[in-house]
Amino acid sequence: MVATKAVGGLRWWPVYRIPSFLSGRLLLYRGSKRDYEELSRFHYLPKRPATWAEVWVVRYEEDGVRGEGSGARVERSRTVGVGVLSYPTLSHWEREAVLGLTRLSDQARVRFVNEQVRTISRVVVHPTFRSLGLARVLVRCMLHHCPTRYVEAMAVMGRAHPFFELAGMKRVEVEAMPEGRPVYYLYDRKSRGQGGEGEWGYSICDYRFVAR
Repeated sequence: MVATKAVGGLRWWPVYRIPSFLSGRLLLYRGSKRDYEELSRFHYLPKRPATWAEVWVVRYEEDGVRGEGSGARVERSRTVGVGVLSYPTLSHWEREAVLGLTRLSDQARVRFVNEQVRTISRVVVHPTFRSLGLARVLVRCMLHHCPTRYVEAMAVMGRAHPFFELAGMKRVEVEAMPEGRPVYYLYDRKSRGQGGEGEWGYSICDYRFVAR
């Protein structure tokens, strides 16, 4: 579960610092749709995600920049990576095959999918900040904090850019799978021990309130 805390009746979310060689700080925390909009032009799919369950954002905060006309030191911050966790489609060929959902009634299948599955629908990193492993960090973050047992992802370019596998997801090859379909990935949080803090590997450095 996410280690949130309540302050003044509001829910505050943890902030994780991502180690890097950069002079500023890379911070990872819960974001909003606005964060995705900042980077949406860098994703190969033109449309926005159909649903929004969670958004996680990486922001780069550059310290020590002097403001114009004054000697004051100011901080510049910008969104450099974002991951979107969505509610799943009710029917998906690979999911039903690998989880054996075809044996369930329509009502039971819908209930199972809504309660037990979430979908990573977008992972976007600003071109300037690629090759730092931020896509893998975002996927690991969503796997760690997701409230459901199963997390899935589909990637058209999955074979060329296997960061879902590098983050711990399993690529599923279903027999007789139609050609041309995106690569399907699945992660079972129960089999991975629910992703404890040690497994996640990033410590909390602060808390922030996230406006929806």
